[in-house]
Amino acid sequence: MEVLDKQTINIFLSSDDIYAKYIPVLLESICSKASKNYNYIVTIADANIAENTKSSIANSIKLYSNFKIKYVDINNLIRKYKDLFVTFAHFTVSTYIRFFIPDILRDVNKAIYLDIDLLINSDISELYEINIDDFIVAAAVDACYARELYYNKNNEISYSENVLGLPKGVPEFNAGVLLINLKKWREENITQKCIDKLSEIGTPRVLDQCILNSVIKQGHIYKLPVEWNYVWHAQLEDLKPITESSAFNGVIKEYNEKIHQIKIIHYTSSVKPWNIYGTHKDIHVLSYLAEDWWKTASKTGIFTQLLTSQLNHNRTHNEKANINKVKRIYLFNLRFFKVKKSQNFKSYYLFNIPILKIKTFY
Repeated sequence: MEVLDKQTINIFLSSDDIYAKYIPVLLESICSKASKNYNYIVTIADANIAENTKSSIANSIKLYSNFKIKYVDINNLIRKYKDLFVTFAHFTVSTYIRFFIPDILRDVNKAIYLDIDLLINSDISELYEINIDDFIVAAAVDACYARELYYNKNNEISYSENVLGLPKGVPEFNAGVLLINLKKWREENITQKCIDKLSEIGTPRVLDQCILNSVIKQGHIYKLPVEWNYVWHAQLEDLKPITESSAFNGVIKEYNEKIHQIKIIHYTSSVKPWNIYGTHKDIHVLSYLAEDWWKTASKTGIFTQLLTSQLNHNRTHNEKANINKVKRIYLFNLRFFKVKKSQNFKSYYLFNIPILKIKTFY
């Protein structure tokens, strides 16, 4: 039965052209599982995304009539705050645009913000339907920073309490998945408070995430279960219980319990599914979480491009490698990689898709 006058769910993304090429995979994971009882508007904060990338993004939703893409040019914001928006490592200035979502979506009172390096394993409307009328954001604990806080890594306790002003022992939430009460955000003037705090701190350790944690008070944060933002870096760090009485063990316990119930995988750190299959030492830990991303990518029109890019990446970073050696890297680390032998050929398959055929001489 067709639902008339469907409610609209607003989803917000922010990207430059480097990360935008992975948006079709994220969108495929969202669209394929999203309830048909809603319409969805995906607003993308555009930091010079190329037209061919936008074409790929448009193609990724063409089968889903209840999804619409909108772009908002953010170059003026970037220029205005270029001296404040410091970046390092794999972060880009697009991450700071989270501060301005209530200004960009002026007529919207509730929205979902998503990082690009995510894979949605569940119906996104379930997240939207969470009641946050009395909160500014809903967000999940960041297990990696909880771990750093416990061990006081890099003097994290002093930074957390004295710089960010967090209560003792309270870890940061991860800002890669946010359900936002835009109306309450505006009422509390959070955008200006974030700009002021960023100006005060200068170079926060986790950029805008630190600022949001500092500005939004604990009583205004709805604690999402970790399955809504399961940071794979937690597995990379190999989290283990410390003592029977440690509050940190509660975070570890939740992560271990939810490993097979993940609603959103968040590929945190500089190690991503699209660059993992090289010589990274933790591939044995991460490969099983990367498989879902590649399976989803195989359903998009950019799959061949992504695969070629991965192979070229491996070849560029190892000049002695030939195509056979690169393929062996995939073979040893991907359970979904298959090789079929015939009398004179070896054929390589990824998700039963033929990707390479090599003549043999033995």
